[in-house]
Amino acid sequence: MPRAITSAVLLLVLAVTAAAQAPASGTGADLKGKLYKSVFFSGPGALAAPDLTGVPAAVRPRLERYLQRRAAFASKLRNVASSFEALRSEAKKRVVERAIVALVEAPQIEDAAAAYALDARILYEWEGRPESPLSEASAAEDFVKKNPSTPLAPYLYVFIAERQRAAFELMTVATQKVEMTAAAKKYRTFIQRARAADDPIFTLLADDMDRQPFLYAKSAFHPRDFDPDS
Repeated sequence: MPRAITSAVLLLVLAVTAAAQAPASGTGADLKGKLYKSVFFSGPGALAAPDLTGVPAAVRPRLERYLQRRAAFASKLRNVASSFEALRSEAKKRVVERAIVALVEAPQIEDAAAAYALDARILYEWEGRPESPLSEASAAEDFVKKNPSTPLAPYLYVFIAERQRAAFELMTVATQKVEMTAAAKKYRTFIQRARAADDPIFTLLADDMDRQPFLYAKSAFHPRDFDPDS
């Protein structure tokens, strides 16, 4: 085969491979992890209005509404913590409540968010144990199974994927290959469910999270394309 043809074939293979490994998105927006951080954390690095200047016009209004709702959020959870551990858990529950209110445009979402956060399994500390985020993911998955028509579902799909990926990153392939494979499969399943939601904000969020090299702990692997036997 002539060298020019060989090179062209090689370039085509590399392009196809890169496309297959990249996060699927029809939005064309790279939010550099800032949307993900604004949903799952409080503090620096969160998405802000100046970050939207380079965002495609088709999705900018949706992100603007998200930021407005996030800024206007007022928790409906009562302060009932009586210990340091409970206080930490309560603070994390408010992050979940805020994410739901900011992301989900549905009637009475404030009440639904507070009710969910109140009963959600949110640990005060994971202590570096994959079982901790897995237990939170399992509880959220059980909620969706019991409430299949809940407006919270798209957010919970991302939440489950995020917790599964955190657990994945806390595992060691030498001793936990089976568990890593299971977590990676769950991650892919739920991130695709989030991308399939009607509201484009969840595609943006899923893609933004998927682009991050790691979420909780640095890992040599990404659950998007994890194949321990390759």
